Amino acid sequence: MKSLVLFSNDLRLDDNDAINASFSNSDESTFLFVFDEKLYKKTHGSANLWWLEQSLISLVNRLREKNIPLNIVEGEYVKTIVQIAEKYNFGSIYLNQNLHPDFIKVEKLLNKELSKINVDFNSFNKSTLVDPSTILNKSGEPYKVYSPFYKHCKSIYVQKQVLNFPKNPFKIFNLNETQMDIGQIFSNKNTRWSSKFESHWRPGEIDATKKLKSFFKSYLSEYKDIRNFPGTAGTSKMSPHLRFGEITTNQIINFFNFHQDHMLSKHEEHYIKELYWREFSYYILHHFPYVVNKPFNKKYEGFEWEKNYEDNLNLWKKGKTGIRIVDAAMRELWETGWMHNRTRMIVASFLTKNLLIPWQEGEKWFKDTLLDADIANNVMGWQWVSGCGTDAAPYFRIFNPLLQEEKFDPDNSYTKKWLDNYNLYSEDGLNDLLVDKNLIKPIVDLKESRNKALERFSRIK
Repeated sequence: MKSLVLFSNDLRLDDNDAINASFSNSDESTFLFVFDEKLYKKTHGSANLWWLEQSLISLVNRLREKNIPLNIVEGEYVKTIVQIAEKYNFGSIYLNQNLHPDFIKVEKLLNKELSKINVDFNSFNKSTLVDPSTILNKSGEPYKVYSPFYKHCKSIYVQKQVLNFPKNPFKIFNLNETQMDIGQIFSNKNTRWSSKFESHWRPGEIDATKKLKSFFKSYLSEYKDIRNFPGTAGTSKMSPHLRFGEITTNQIINFFNFHQDHMLSKHEEHYIKELYWREFSYYILHHFPYVVNKPFNKKYEGFEWEKNYEDNLNLWKKGKTGIRIVDAAMRELWETGWMHNRTRMIVASFLTKNLLIPWQEGEKWFKDTLLDADIANNVMGWQWVSGCGTDAAPYFRIFNPLLQEEKFDPDNSYTKKWLDNYNLYSEDGLNDLLVDKNLIKPIVDLKESRNKALERFSRIK
């Protein structure tokens, strides 16, 4: 029996359940990536598309070393796959689930259409450690708070074996289809990023593994203590690799456990806890799909945002707010496609609580410019900071960017790196603003805007 293995956001060979199941149950297998431009524009930002292109190139090269082709075709997702399955008489299709809501819809439709032509549909969840549908509280309801969710998941977690790419000989079936060149597919889709990102990133499964090993060796032993300082190399920067499935959470946890001859340290435990926050984001998205564009806490739907905010929004995007750490972070984002988690919270708080601009605007910008942007983590991160997400007392949390800079960038290494006009403030104190026509003045008074935000939040019942 011939089988078809589909790739989407699982661009790896190891720990790939779809590949291993296909080779175990089939006489011949074929690898296929279908680029549906309409679908991918909905599910990926333009920075995402740059990474996708590079990751596909890396996957093609890795498969070529094994004399295995990756068939790449362009067309409507379900229609194209069904046509290929019927044309070449495939008996089964294997894929790893893509948990983006739009991909969930098309995969359900794909299953339905394949059943009409008697093709078996086999899907596996390797995007998360746990199946979101199986985790409920004692009342049989979904968890709405992270801590009890985390405790529940940890209590039931059973380490899963990492499946390596099959070593036994297997037969590859070649498709006689018009193959698309990767460069041709992505031409004019991400040109604004190509010259910026190449010096900062190396997408692909091999480099994901190298980065994990480097982080484990050099920084993990101090992770909990240094992770909040954006001027240090204290984080793993694994998020883009996880977003495109070049490595799995399962692989990371197995790597930690394998390389320890003792219980995990506080640093390792804290890192794993951060991975479970990623799990929680997908969990909330699964049980409460409306959070894509509406507040998790529905009472905040009527929050009074500012009107005519376009000018301030554009200044925020360009890193020209006059608030040093905010501007540094936004310029880092534009240059590298990435931003430290601490500064993500700072810039999000500034946008939603000092400028009083809807969180959806920030989420939209991050989706387009972040290499690691995925719908679950992006949406839930913005809702958490803005005060309408999964939090008990949200509106009291307003980050003071000046104090945040003082605490987490005490030597100004981060702001100096990303700002040409670094000296926005006098050396006498962060709150003593320089009056210099050549420098950017703050676009909002932090104290007044904070009080305004608190007053508006207090109206919410």
